[in-house]
Amino acid sequence: MRTTYRDLATCAAAVLFLAGCNSTAPWAEGTVRGKAAAEYGSDDSVAQNRTIWEHMKFWDRVSLSSVAVEPPSDSFTLRADGLKPAAVATPGTYSGLLAGAQELFRQGRHGEAGRIFRFLADRERIPQNIAEEARFYQAECYRLEGHYPYAADTYVALLNKFPSTPYREQAVQHLYDIANFWLDDTRERMVEVREWREGKRWFVSPRFFSFENTKPFMDREGHALQKLEQVRLNDINGPLADKALFLCGSVMYFNENYREADYYFTQIHERHPNSPLAAQAIELAIVSKHMGTGGSDYDGRKAAEARKLIDSALTNYPELAEKREALERQRAFITLQQAEKDFKQADFYHRQGKLGAAYFYFELVQATYKGTPYADKAAERSQEIQAEAARRGIALAGPAATPTAGPAPEATPGVEQAPPPRRN
Repeated sequence: MRTTYRDLATCAAAVLFLAGCNSTAPWAEGTVRGKAAAEYGSDDSVAQNRTIWEHMKFWDRVSLSSVAVEPPSDSFTLRADGLKPAAVATPGTYSGLLAGAQELFRQGRHGEAGRIFRFLADRERIPQNIAEEARFYQAECYRLEGHYPYAADTYVALLNKFPSTPYREQAVQHLYDIANFWLDDTRERMVEVREWREGKRWFVSPRFFSFENTKPFMDREGHALQKLEQVRLNDINGPLADKALFLCGSVMYFNENYREADYYFTQIHERHPNSPLAAQAIELAIVSKHMGTGGSDYDGRKAAEARKLIDSALTNYPELAEKREALERQRAFITLQQAEKDFKQADFYHRQGKLGAAYFYFELVQATYKGTPYADKAAERSQEIQAEAARRGIALAGPAATPTAGPAPEATPGVEQAPPPRRN
């Protein structure tokens, strides 16, 4: 019988395994953690499970003795139903461990309390109210320790897992404050860009990285916008929703992302018409819609929406009365863009040899956009088309000849039918 190296290795592994089973494990009786496990050994114990103890070994600075602390009689804890007297930390229960963490939090030992709160919040088989409270106070510990990125992520985790949590108002407020703080770099960049455009500085200082604990390492602006979106979604009709929308829209407007800016500002106008920011938001939404169209060669629906917003702004917001001249000037720019679009549509039909459609649109430009340069150009082109149609024996129909309702007229021999106008 031949013995291979594989057989020897297998035997050695078996011997080591048996020896390890008979040895004293870190959580076995007789060790420090084993004694703690025996002390906390009840049905809902947190110290009896090996996996839990393996997780708790990272808390070298937190001893279980500091958990079993009786708080002062005048100590209170923010619970789901208001301020309640702090409970005594009963050894062997999750509620006891939570009460001990609350006492550490009250003493200002946020680092140690935060680790216990995290330990409780990450447990799977734990009462919901304990996990919910532990997750909130975990975020509070991060915030008070100055670790804002961790705090913001923990607040979001709380809101996602417990949408109806009684801590929602506090979590949303702190989340908004953190995001608003992260946008300070963007505000400084706005000032520098304005000074650069005015010729007061040569360049704008780049801000790629941050080594502060209070800010993300990269992309503070992007992280702030993500958290503001969470604020809006979790406080959609609350007092912070319009502020979060306005901050997001302002950042997008500064970055010349006018389509996204239009979305945020229009949301304020539609969902929060009584907001103090509504008047300024509708003014910026008008400009964003106009600037986000891409010109007369693209979809003109945004320009039409901007015209409607101008009417709404002048009618519903008296505080914009002093800006009537600027809004009317914006309306004139939108009118020119729409006139150019219809003029180009008429020119397209003319180049395609569709005299009826081209004549219809040129007449439409004259009737709709009187007083603009495109109305004068359309009049000249209409005369050219009339002369060409006369030579070819084609009858033309202008906008006044098109029916406003009822079935479409039958085709007449020798008369080229014009397509219905597309009002974008």
